Amino acid sequence: MNFLGHLYLAGTDPNIRLGNFIADHIKGIPLSHFSPRIREGIMMHRAIDYFTDSHPAMAECRRLLRPGYAKYAGVALDVVLDFYLADNWHLFSNTPLRPFLAKFYLQLLVRWRWLPPFWKRMLPGFIQDNRIYRYRKIDGICESLDIMSRTTSLPDASLFARGVMEEHYNFFLNKLLIFIPAIAAEMDRQFGILPIKLPPAEPESC
Repeated sequence: MNFLGHLYLAGTDPNIRLGNFIADHIKGIPLSHFSPRIREGIMMHRAIDYFTDSHPAMAECRRLLRPGYAKYAGVALDVVLDFYLADNWHLFSNTPLRPFLAKFYLQLLVRWRWLPPFWKRMLPGFIQDNRIYRYRKIDGICESLDIMSRTTSLPDASLFARGVMEEHYNFFLNKLLIFIPAIAAEMDRQFGILPIKLPPAEPESC
């Protein structure tokens, strides 16, 4: 899972959300630097990554991306999954995506002092560009994959990813619909945290 997936699974506590968001960029910063709830969010992020990497549905998704990304297929999948989550957000949350993200950005800015140096540099542009909201479109995912290919060791294969995402849309979505309840239950078991509640099901008409 990438930014949106971690944010969705982190529930409503702003500090848990913050920890989930910054966890990949705290190298060299001792966990004791952070408040207990932020530390819990960091540990939750790591648990989400571990569960994602080990779930059979995600292994099937990685297989489709492996021809273009080889050993980095899991990294690419994390970003790709956010497209299916964002594009089908109404299936997972009763809060529209734009205000959901606007609230989160405000929570980050209020907690500026806890941000690692990477995010103090990057966050203003990240918010201005509304990078996570752009994940609603395949173009937005490909932009992120392009950026990662220039700044990390991820292969430059966004055109390949686009083709896979378009051709196998229903496959990825169905795997996500299997995966989300499973990982939500596991995070509830480990941390007592559930994602944003879905609206109650409407009663069937007689």
